[in-house]
Amino acid sequence: MDRESEKVRQARESFDRILRRKAYTEIIRDDEQRSLLLDMLRGGDYKKILDIGTGTGYLAFALAETYPCALVHGIDIVRAIAEENRPSNLVLQTFDGITYPFEDNTFDLIVSRYAFHHFPNPESAVEQIYRLLLPGGRVLISDPVRAAEDRGEIIDRFMRIKRDGHIRFYAREELEELFAAVGFSVEKQTITHMAFPFVPRNEYEQLYDTLTDRDRCCYGITKENGTVWVRNMEVGNTIFIKI
Repeated sequence: MDRESEKVRQARESFDRILRRKAYTEIIRDDEQRSLLLDMLRGGDYKKILDIGTGTGYLAFALAETYPCALVHGIDIVRAIAEENRPSNLVLQTFDGITYPFEDNTFDLIVSRYAFHHFPNPESAVEQIYRLLLPGGRVLISDPVRAAEDRGEIIDRFMRIKRDGHIRFYAREELEELFAAVGFSVEKQTITHMAFPFVPRNEYEQLYDTLTDRDRCCYGITKENGTVWVRNMEVGNTIFIKI
């Protein structure tokens, strides 16, 4: 099994276990941020929308309801659990996590929330996103951002302990360069923040104990009753346009 397929396998096994857990759905739920994303997208005449890494359908449902005349596709490596009360204009399906199963020039909007750091081959993913979009189409990427001060990839070291297929978080400039390389330009960007815990586990505590005060300040990392918390993680919400 190659590296890309192995990372997808890890992610699939992990999300098969946690997708239905209330704790997980509460961590990714942020109604204020979701409203911000919808506001950023306002004004587009969208006919076909793709949500990559739809998970519970948290954003896909909102897009289907906001744009009732558009057909929304939500794809993920695991079977989406958001079937109950699914809008008629929302289609949910699984895929292999590597090749997006759609024709060229199919969508006028592609979104991905909290998934880009799992993409096993980001260069290929961005190229495929470009291929799937109509000329002038938009792509919204919402994902945690690696801090510029994080030169030791501290946050990635924590995330990889989870063994959920995490690849890496990208600094804002890195993400913009990935998209610019295939022909995208930035339309707008807004930064939000999130906090999340790493449940009690020796490996998290051991890594925490190796950090300097400066390391911990990067993300507001604290340890409380055995749980390591990331208290101040920036989230980049960026809209790119296919030139």
